[in-house]
Amino acid sequence: MIVEKAARMAEMMNIPVLGIVENMSYITCPDCGRKIFPFGEGRVEAVAAEHGLDLVAKMPIEPYIAALCDAGKLEAVPDDKLAELKAFI
Repeated sequence: MIVEKAARMAEMMNIPVLGIVENMSYITCPDCGRKIFPFGEGRVEAVAAEHGLDLVAKMPIEPYIAALCDAGKLEAVPDDKLAELKAFI
């Protein structure tokens, strides 16, 4: 719902949007590697398609990434975690 509102607002204000990144999309089970969607599997793909936008990445919930960001050390996030974003750029 929030992504939908943001996309509509950007359209109304003629602000170009490069794409959508779904943050806190999933958690990877440490035992089996399965993706778990704690907030449910959202409609982000449908919203992106409705607005003609690319879904750039679905970012996992990773506590150590949040800690690095909070400490102002985003550059220390391992490259594999940002690969989807870098491929888009």
